[in-house]
Amino acid sequence: MGIDKLKAITYFVRTVQASSFAAAAREIDVSPSALSKALTSLEGEIGFTLFARSTRKLSLTADGEAYHACCHDILQQLEASELSARRGLLRAHGTLRFGVHPAMRFALLPRLDGFLAQHPDLKLDMISSNAYSALFDHGLDVVLCIGELPDSSLVAARLGWAQFVICASPAYLARRGTPADPEALDAHDAIVYTMPDEEAATRWEMQRGTQRRVVSPSIRLAVRDGAGAIDAAINGCGLARPYELAVRPSLQSGVLRRVLPEWESPRQPVYAVVSNNRRQPAKVRAFIEFARTVV
Repeated sequence: MGIDKLKAITYFVRTVQASSFAAAAREIDVSPSALSKALTSLEGEIGFTLFARSTRKLSLTADGEAYHACCHDILQQLEASELSARRGLLRAHGTLRFGVHPAMRFALLPRLDGFLAQHPDLKLDMISSNAYSALFDHGLDVVLCIGELPDSSLVAARLGWAQFVICASPAYLARRGTPADPEALDAHDAIVYTMPDEEAATRWEMQRGTQRRVVSPSIRLAVRDGAGAIDAAINGCGLARPYELAVRPSLQSGVLRRVLPEWESPRQPVYAVVSNNRRQPAKVRAFIEFARTVV
């Protein structure tokens, strides 16, 4: 069985500092025999003698002096690294690399200045992605995802829910009328974020109490990105069904109006996904708590 080399090196450096085997053993709180055994094992591991044991005074061999200088530097660097890591666990600093579902950008970005103001030593590097694999593909610290996650070794904290809402611009509703019930949606133009053959985005499910409806409004415009669908709705091209958090600022300002608010559309969980279950750095924990307030 191999020796604990780091422990043996620590014993060696402490012995040199104490200038005595007995004093070092007391400081380390081990028996003199255990200390001697660890140093003998270390000498056997490295292949040369550290101490000139023939003298009454504790002294190093020439090889021992050179080895001590290296070991002393290594332990100092290790201590500095541990201190830096502990600071990272306590204070958000450095660069946080994160991915975010495209729909979440609309709710996240308007409040990001407040988060940065709270953490002046933190920098952000953001990409748009709803794939947990982006953690590894892009070297991210955390990904904010919408939708159920597959079973994996990843660790996910649920932040809340993202719900679809049907909305349109005031100009469109003034021109075409406001639907009074789900069936009235059939007479309206729909803006969908979809591929042409993707059925799910063209079937709008909604529920009110025990009542459930599935409607398929006429597709007037199909777009390949969620931002395009929202822009088209704002500009009066028809009804859209984005995530509420993506159009929250537009709904609050009145640029868009929600249609059939008493009918609930399906919702999806929102997760913050990290790669492991170890204690996360302060920058990751702070960002996850911030994201929780956004959702």
